Amino acid sequence: MVRVWFQNNFIYQLNTSKALFFNNNIVKSIVASSLAIVPFAIIRALLLVCSVISGYVGWHSFALWLDQLQQTLMDFMPILMNAFMALHWAIRNRRSVTHFLTVNICSLLFISRAISNDRLFFLDISIPIALFSGIIVNYCLDRFIGQVDKQLGAQTKNIKNTVLFFFSIFTISFCTFVMSFLAHHLFSLVPGYIENALQHSYPQTFSTGLLYIVLRCIPWFFGLHGYFLFYDIDANFLAEAQANIAAWHAGHADLNILSPEFYNIWCTIGGTGSTLSMLLCIIFTKNSSHRHIIGPSVPLAIFNINEPLIFGLPIVMNPVLIIPFILVPAVSYIIAYTATAWHLVPAISVAVNWSVPPIISTWIGTNGSIAAIILNFIIIAVGMLIYAPFLQRWTISKKNNQQQHLFLPPTNLELMPNHRKLKDEKEYMEALDHVHQLQSSGHFILYFQPQVRLSDRRIIGMEALIRHKGNDGKISPPVFLQYYDRLNAMPDIDFWVMEQAVSYLRQHLSHYTGMTLSVNVSPQTLVDKRLFNVISRILSEPLPAGWELEIEITESQAVNAPEQVAEVLAQLKLRGIKIALDDFGAGYSTLNYLTRYPLDKIKLDRSLVIGLGKKGGLQFLRQVTKLCQITECHVVIEGVETEDELRQILIEGVETEHEMALVRSAGIELAQGFLFWRPLPIDEICQVLEKNNASKEAQDQEQH
Repeated sequence: MVRVWFQNNFIYQLNTSKALFFNNNIVKSIVASSLAIVPFAIIRALLLVCSVISGYVGWHSFALWLDQLQQTLMDFMPILMNAFMALHWAIRNRRSVTHFLTVNICSLLFISRAISNDRLFFLDISIPIALFSGIIVNYCLDRFIGQVDKQLGAQTKNIKNTVLFFFSIFTISFCTFVMSFLAHHLFSLVPGYIENALQHSYPQTFSTGLLYIVLRCIPWFFGLHGYFLFYDIDANFLAEAQANIAAWHAGHADLNILSPEFYNIWCTIGGTGSTLSMLLCIIFTKNSSHRHIIGPSVPLAIFNINEPLIFGLPIVMNPVLIIPFILVPAVSYIIAYTATAWHLVPAISVAVNWSVPPIISTWIGTNGSIAAIILNFIIIAVGMLIYAPFLQRWTISKKNNQQQHLFLPPTNLELMPNHRKLKDEKEYMEALDHVHQLQSSGHFILYFQPQVRLSDRRIIGMEALIRHKGNDGKISPPVFLQYYDRLNAMPDIDFWVMEQAVSYLRQHLSHYTGMTLSVNVSPQTLVDKRLFNVISRILSEPLPAGWELEIEITESQAVNAPEQVAEVLAQLKLRGIKIALDDFGAGYSTLNYLTRYPLDKIKLDRSLVIGLGKKGGLQFLRQVTKLCQITECHVVIEGVETEDELRQILIEGVETEHEMALVRSAGIELAQGFLFWRPLPIDEICQVLEKNNASKEAQDQEQH
């Protein structure tokens, strides 16, 4: 019962929280930037290892040179993280990368200069300041650019650039003021006891020491290295510990249990989270699905570097593996602290760098204590026992794809290049470049193509089609939609077309009655959470009398969530919106679409239209007739370009009046194509409708 509750409740809540976390733009940018600086962190750690080894063998000048180099990398890491946050935010939200990078770096440097009076102020930036600055700047820029696009949508590019330029200056000034104010006045705004706690926040008692190790592990859930976040505190902690060891050697003080070396030896074996225990679990488990991570992880784990394991397994954004990642160091701390307090093992009396391999560091730090070595092995074994069930459960969930139990993390560190991913990234960046060129070289407009009734050639509907109008006046067909599809940005295009089409209808077409306005919607848009908000907004006022809104779903594009799409279409029908299936017969799951979705209209693709006049075409038409009778759908012929094609479609192969009646009974009353009208801008469409209405009135008078 406890296990069932754990599976169905606790794990479910973790997965729900994780999904909400990772769907947040701020969290996404933090995780992405943390992942981006992993190579720098690994290189910096390796330099430190080489420096320590060089010092032990007597190469002191070389050791000093390496130490200075790794410290320089450490100093630049906050700037790199801030830049990667800007890069990720800009790409994910389809903003200007250059703009975001420039404003972020300028803001960070201004903030650093306002806080520090040192000549090398730009090297005195901490990770928390870089993160905080990045969050504020990116959020403000993104919100303001959205408002500029909304308020100045029809304005020229020069006006928008001018507005954005001045707001960028304002953003830099605002963020500099806020951050410098907090830095200079925070301590004066809080009571003295909080100030004292912040200035001396390294652990001194059992409870504060336990809290310290837990807080060092938690940031890794977002990919943030606890050492980088606690860098200033650790510096004070290290100085305090070294002073205590010196005083103990001089006989002036008792040796403290807690010190940075205590955590390095007992609580971070293999790296933060005591991940050596996890790695040993993977090594000793036969047929483990995680064995691919052993190669890049083992050599670095020897020196307590665990980024390949944390990002490659991963532990980052993994709501299950983060539990033992925090629990194992906490349990190790309790065991080691108790053993030291009860004098079962000696306290750490020699300063040992964190990069010294496990066991060896224990031997050095405790002056060769055998009991301490034994305790080291016990702690590693306890850690393996804690990690094992979590790794096993995660392995089972991955094999069975049981996402209701374990939400698999999206981050992954691959030290070897994945050529498929490189190709995808290249295509993504190319698509992004094309979109930027489109936005800078012109703007989007709408064209409309009429649908006609074959019996009298009357216009009964309009399909709204997007086009791109360049600054030189050239109109481009919608080949650019492939780039938006590659960027998963089709909902933005579809929503724009929908809103603009309804706006054109209200402004220019409202006095033409008895017609349908059709807009194309991609599968991405149908599952977008904004869809019904957009629908509610554009239909907040009723459509002009006699008009109906129709959404066309494209049969030639695969639908990844058919059940969800069916539910969405049913809700749209309840709101009075018609549903049409476009490009029937050109793509995926044709018959399945007809039976699954609540359709009002079927639009035959041109490839099938041409085939209707060939052998078997009439038989196919009979089957379509039966399907139409079942689904009660109207049928539209698309792509009719000549009178010969129209005759071929409707007449060729028909030998008797009975068969002609059968063709007509198929319900093929509607057509769309160049034979009737090409897609036209709104002013020409109004002229076409005027002529069509005049012709209709003349025919009605003749009949009377």
